[in-house]
Formats: sequence, C-alpha cells, structure tokens
Amino acid sequence: MRSHAVLIGYSARGRVILSALFAGGHATDFTVVDTDPDRIAQAGADGVHAVAGEGWRLDVLWSAGVHNSDHIVVAVTDDALALRITSIARSLNETATITTLVRSTQLHELVEYLGADHVLVADRVGEWALKIESLPYEELPDLEWAVTERPVMPDEVGSSPLECGNDVLAVVRDGRRLWVEDSTVGELRGDDRLVVLSCTSVGD
Repeated sequence: MRSHAVLIGYSARGRVILSALFAGGHATDFTVVDTDPDRIAQAGADGVHAVAGEGWRLDVLWSAGVHNSDHIVVAVTDDALALRITSIARSLNETATITTLVRSTQLHELVEYLGADHVLVADRVGEWALKIESLPYEELPDLEWAVTERPVMPDEVGSSPLECGNDVLAVVRDGRRLWVEDSTVGELRGDDRLVVLSCTSVGD
C-alpha cells in the first residue's frame, strides 16, 4: 500500500527520520521541500522528487502533496520557522502524522499545540547527523515561548489575520480555532480573538 511522506528541509536530521519511516514500513515514497539549490540538487542525485521553495508557502506545500500525505517531517534549522510550518501543514492536512524537529527543549508542548504529533530535539536525533550538516550547528539562546490570546484591535477589524503580524497563528471565532491560512476566516470581526506567539530571552 502506497504511503507518501513529505520532508520539509532536506537536512541530515530530517533524513534520519525518513530513514526510520522507511525502515518501519510506514512510508513508500517521499517528496522534499527546500530552498537551498545544493540540497535540491542533492535530492535529485539521490533520486528523490524535490520542490524548490519556502516551506511555509501554501502553493509550495500543495505542490509537494502535503494536503494528502500520510507523514510530514519538519526539519528546518530555525525554530520559529518550524513552528510556523507545523501550524500551516496541520491546517492543510488534519490526519497526517507530523514530526517536527526543534533545537530548544522548551518548545515541546508548544509544537504539539500547533499540530505536531511527535516533537524531537535536534541534538537527540543523533550527534553524527549534526556533524555532517553543511551549515554549522549553533545552540540558540534559551528562550521562553508562550501562546496567548488577545482581542482584535479596532483598526484590525475588516482586515485579514495575515495582515496582523507574523506572530498571529490563529483566530478564535465562535469557540473554534481557525488557522490564519484558512480561507474561511475571511475578514476579522470585532468579537474574534487572535492566538499569538511570543518569546523572551531567559533572564530578561
């Protein structure tokens, strides 16, 4: 039975997860999404179908088949971007198993809240995988992350939630949480609430 997986970020860490999916018989083919021309070329050399583009763009994810895939692996190098991609991927596919790799140990609950089924800290995927990365691995500063709700401001009523800043993740309307990329959201209402992401450096 065919089982499709999408890997967003053709990194060594991501390939470790995909290898596990294949070894366990959970995936039979996969598509890669990446912005790096060298990684796209490497995927082609490896015989892997690749889509070049930003992993948070709806058209790119759709081209990769995220909407009907069985497994989605988010393995980008930036934690904030990983959070964003996870939430968008979940909005496109409610049933896929999403595995997200992050660097910060404090993000586990937050990434799950945004739609991930499995959250892995990058340096626990395998030290050897990090050493063969083309980009140097550096620990991010310790950050405290929080997801909160706020009311819609008067000047935001009638606008799209996508125009309210990159920290806005979703809209709460009539007791339902709608991702900002959901076309059914339309214009913001005065009684909507916005789900926003914030972080501060530990010790600030």
